[in-house]
Amino acid sequence: MTQRTAMNANTEDSYLRVVGKRLRALTPEQRDAVLDDVRAHFAEAADAGRSPEQAAESLGDPATFTQRVRAELGHEPGRTEHMWRILQWFATGVAVFTALFVTYLLPDTRGDEFDEPGFEIVLLHLVPALIAVLPILLPARVRRITTTVAAIVLTVVSFTIFEGLYDLSFFLPTAMLAWAALIVPIIARNGRPAAGWRITAGALTALPASLGLLGGLLGSWEVTVETVLYTVAFLLFGILIALGKPWAGIVLAAAGVALLVESTLNPGMLVLAGWWAGGLLLTVGVSHALAHARPRELAQE
Repeated sequence: MTQRTAMNANTEDSYLRVVGKRLRALTPEQRDAVLDDVRAHFAEAADAGRSPEQAAESLGDPATFTQRVRAELGHEPGRTEHMWRILQWFATGVAVFTALFVTYLLPDTRGDEFDEPGFEIVLLHLVPALIAVLPILLPARVRRITTTVAAIVLTVVSFTIFEGLYDLSFFLPTAMLAWAALIVPIIARNGRPAAGWRITAGALTALPASLGLLGGLLGSWEVTVETVLYTVAFLLFGILIALGKPWAGIVLAAAGVALLVESTLNPGMLVLAGWWAGGLLLTVGVSHALAHARPRELAQE
């Protein structure tokens, strides 16, 4: 190997080494694919008679190049923390909204002793909101454990029936969002979620409307044209979610909020089912929109 050839090899190896170190947050498959592309770029430059220094210059310095790669793969700096914080605030907001609903608007089915909600009942219904916001208020070093504990506690609360307090099950959407705050940043830490997660989210999107249609077909209630149209619409949105369309998540989240609000305005026999369905759509929609959002670095170019 001549001295010039050795220098050329050193330039390429040095560039690859620095790029590899800067892409350690990627999965091994993603990192290997990027490094293979860089090697191919150097090889094409050599075939065209350009030096390794020129090839490296056309890629940009390693810091700029790796920043661009991370942005293209969804590795925006602080992205996972951004997702976690938004989902945790959504959980807190839904908890407060739920507390107001079950305290003042939910039709009374618990007996005369709760006709006029006392201060202690109001405080009890605000406890889930305090649990949901706690991970945001505590130090970052205990974030993972406090988020996990909050999700578990909120789930237990949602499925616990105290005597005369059946409305705690309305806090299940809060628990859903708390679990999303824990799970979504993990599955999206190496970029946009894999196909398996998207398909699961798509299936969950179509679940409430499909169950509603199934109940009608089984005679639980009347099947109407509106029911069929809703089912078809959410099946289509489930497909869009599975395909990873970010805007579909935004629309789905809006539909979830609308269903929650509609449940407060027209509470009936199926109010809890509607509330849970609204919470599920909101959780899937917000999670999907955040996990598939276009990185800001790319949006600014």
